[in-house]
Amino acid sequence: MTGMPVRFVLAAMVLATAWTLTPAQHDQDAAGGSATPEMAGIQRSLDRLVELFEAHLEHQRADLLLKRIQLKERRLEPAEQRLRDAESRLEGRQSEVKRMTQILEEQQGVLEDEIREGTDQPGSDTRRMIANLERVIRTQQAQFDDGQMRVRRLEDELADQREDIEILDDLLMEMLE
Repeated sequence: MTGMPVRFVLAAMVLATAWTLTPAQHDQDAAGGSATPEMAGIQRSLDRLVELFEAHLEHQRADLLLKRIQLKERRLEPAEQRLRDAESRLEGRQSEVKRMTQILEEQQGVLEDEIREGTDQPGSDTRRMIANLERVIRTQQAQFDDGQMRVRRLEDELADQREDIEILDDLLMEMLE
């Protein structure tokens, strides 16, 4: 009994008494006697206690539901921050891909000039730089694509969490009506 609050133990005792008195009252009525005024008063008191306990239980359910909503809302903040961070990294990655693509285009222009002038050599620095830039761009683009997928997953996760909160809000409003 150490884990149970005293009020719940008392409630259990009152309900057990109510259930034991009700059959006794029915036995007395069946035997031809009528219920005494004290028994009727006790029954009314017990009925009122049951109503109060039911109302208290309903309030506790509403309070618990409100706490669940608050907890879920607090969990939204870190998820929203993760999304903002992922979006920021994605923008940075996109800027880097654009910058590298511009450099690649410039180097391709240099290579075309070298080819026209006849100064191009098969192992030239420009060709190596172009090959290196193409490899870096492919890597950056793959990381960008992965980042986009991560952002979509985070957005879906946030949408699910918001939907859960909305459902709990609706349940709470129904309980309070």
